[in-house]
Amino acid sequence: MGKADVYESDYLENGEIFADLVNGVLYQGRQVVKAHELSEQDGELRSISGDNVKKTIRDKVRLWNGMVLAVLAVENQTRVDYRMVTRAMLTESMAYDKQWKKLREKMEAERENVTSDEFLSGMRKEDKFIPLITIVIYYGREKPWDGARTLFELLDMKGKEKQVMPYISDYHLNLFDFHEHDNFEQFHSELKPFFEFLRYSGEKELLKEKMEANREQYEELSSQAKILLTKLTNIKKIPGVEAGRFERGEFSMCKAFEDMKEEGKIEGRLEGRSEGRIEGRLEGRAEEIVESGYEFQLSEEEVLKRLRNKLDVSEKEAHRFFDMFRKPAV
Repeated sequence: MGKADVYESDYLENGEIFADLVNGVLYQGRQVVKAHELSEQDGELRSISGDNVKKTIRDKVRLWNGMVLAVLAVENQTRVDYRMVTRAMLTESMAYDKQWKKLREKMEAERENVTSDEFLSGMRKEDKFIPLITIVIYYGREKPWDGARTLFELLDMKGKEKQVMPYISDYHLNLFDFHEHDNFEQFHSELKPFFEFLRYSGEKELLKEKMEANREQYEELSSQAKILLTKLTNIKKIPGVEAGRFERGEFSMCKAFEDMKEEGKIEGRLEGRSEGRIEGRLEGRAEEIVESGYEFQLSEEEVLKRLRNKLDVSEKEAHRFFDMFRKPAV
């Protein structure tokens, strides 16, 4: 997701926003999770790449009610990841493995009344794990999510579903895609206008109607929300707003929309489909591809091939993007 990932992680530091997100996505707006019930949790989990184990930081992890009820985690996707189901499964497995290691360390430190079964298991019979709930927020504007949402959707059962499915545990992805909603009444915070703006950003007249009908909500958007919206919709600048104020989110979202529409500068920036090669959008995608290459330890040749194929650019352009986002040698 690139730089927008950092801004979203900062945005979710707000407990009210985080709780509203969970309630809107999981509980249809019912106020099940309260902000004061959330506490910080170590967001460092582990993922596996080939034979190597490396660290990965999930965007925001919280404990709900302090102990064993749930850990709520949010991952972000600006593009469809067709392996997202197995990614979420793997990340959760690593999180449970991390909990087990802590239980083992605790048991070994105590060394009292440990049975042989407990010693071999690395945990006591009465020990329990904290449940983990993963939410995936899909921010992709070019198209709705068209990937799998369950493990069963990814399995090739060769026409033997009846014989196979009873013996395999399915996995369901808790995914929120704003394309699937016409309104966002399930949210009670500024997430309502936030997702509304994303949903209708490719339909300027509809977005104008929404902003006029809910002008007060848009005027009260926090600086963090406005900054994140500009990153997600690829708005580089706003007429009449100097660069420093723009980067700090010190502007009116409604006034910005009106000014941009007046000057005709909203066309490419709030476009929901790929019509022409917008340099800023290409750079964003290139950054994701290069970062992904480092994450999965791909060779330079493999990354260049991905850049050429996914961006439909020449060899020269692929090298330019690679050099732009390559990491300095250590």
